[in-house]
Amino acid sequence: MNQQKIGCPICKHYSFDGTCAAFPDRIPMVFLSGERGHTEPIDGQQNDIVFEWISPEEQQQRVKIILEKADRDSLSNELVPQQKACT
Repeated sequence: MNQQKIGCPICKHYSFDGTCAAFPDRIPMVFLSGERGHTEPIDGQQNDIVFEWISPEEQQQRVKIILEKADRDSLSNELVPQQKACT
């Protein structure tokens, strides 16, 4: 199965903070977005970790986590008072 156009959230190494075991500082956007699959280590990578599928059950759990986080973030943004511009 091809990981192309899927992205990191269904990889077992993904950490939900823009990092993973392969890229502990920051996942390159080309992989995070799924624009390019990460099926082989790239030059400069500090390890040989690559994309690994998670099970359908784990995928469902990840979707649930992502949706819950989106709901919390949305609620937080609604609760933050709007700052008024000084004139």
